[in-house]
Amino acid sequence: MALASTSSIQLRLIAEVTPGTTPGAGQNYDIRITGESFDFAIQKEASKEINASRMTTSEAPVGSSSSGGYQSELSYNEHDAVLAALMQSTWTTYGTAGVAGAPSTVAATATTLTASVATAGADSWATLKKGQWFVLEHPATANDGKLFRVSTITPPTTTVITLDANTPAAVVASTAGAKVHTSRLTHGTTQTSFSIERQALDVGQYFIYKGMTPSKLSLNASSGALTTMSIDFMGLGAARNNATFLGGSTNNPSTAYGIHSAVSNSQSLIWEGGAPAAGTFVKSIALEFDNALRNQSAIGSLAPVGIGNGTIAAKATLSVYFANGNLFDKFLANTATSLIWASLDSSGNGYVFTAPNVNVNSFKITAGSKDQDLMADVTLTLLGDSGNADAALRKVLLIDRVGAAVTR
Repeated sequence: MALASTSSIQLRLIAEVTPGTTPGAGQNYDIRITGESFDFAIQKEASKEINASRMTTSEAPVGSSSSGGYQSELSYNEHDAVLAALMQSTWTTYGTAGVAGAPSTVAATATTLTASVATAGADSWATLKKGQWFVLEHPATANDGKLFRVSTITPPTTTVITLDANTPAAVVASTAGAKVHTSRLTHGTTQTSFSIERQALDVGQYFIYKGMTPSKLSLNASSGALTTMSIDFMGLGAARNNATFLGGSTNNPSTAYGIHSAVSNSQSLIWEGGAPAAGTFVKSIALEFDNALRNQSAIGSLAPVGIGNGTIAAKATLSVYFANGNLFDKFLANTATSLIWASLDSSGNGYVFTAPNVNVNSFKITAGSKDQDLMADVTLTLLGDSGNADAALRKVLLIDRVGAAVTR
């Protein structure tokens, strides 16, 4: 008799139309994982009846819950649907699948990109937001594959992108074949749920967890390690079968993009206060985003009848080689700052996470023993950028996806 092995587990998910109901058609997707913790629990209560036998005579279910999540190593385009559901929004995709559909002839100065013919439709540069990050495809020039940021002051037009001064372009004459690569995700209020199937393929057992709504994200990058992520869910029910529950839908295999590390691409960066972190180095960074979801129970239903939204709680934690007191001064003065973290794979595909308004919640330095690096442990609370003149940018977190055309 075969005994199940964790090495034979496959995780698949499909977006639901009705929360808690697995679709009978559509597209399901394999997910690359390093571990998972999905669980269905039934809360049971024993009778408190008093009787002379001293025995408990019954126990009955009073509620149930589905919870857990999966752990993975960060890779491009693999988790984008789940990230969008976590942010309760959808990707604003530039061009076609995140890449301009038609090439432009572009000239570059240090601070501007100028198209010889106005861009239009889905390829229009004017659809980009102030502060948005993008990669420029510009063959046979020094700007090809470079990561740029749109100016936070001057909005782009159909012919000109004014660049952030900290991401200057190489000066080149008009050159054909230029394409912008980018998409943007911000947070909203529309929940999306999934049916997530754990397949134990060696023993032919299938568990489906339904109504699974992303609750919390944790991203971690550290020198000398792969970049890891975990996503937790809250759900509505579960079932088991000897065959897949997803047989009516079309399966899509996982992507094959490289795993990220803190040094997988030299353009991976950390900015603080609107500019590259200067005069110091960051050893590790962790980003957390929590929707504070809650189960909603009702009479007549063992499973929750819904999942309620809470207030977004987001923070970043940095371990920094101590070199100056700039962040400590902001901590003392309760001065707002900003944080940007870019994570790219070796081919230049990845994500830029922008927290436009953060508060230094804690700043700790201790010399625990001799012959050690003096480290500053800093916690930043991510706040809404409510003072931004552009209502679309009044956000806690913005995610820009840069790289190859997306396929899922």
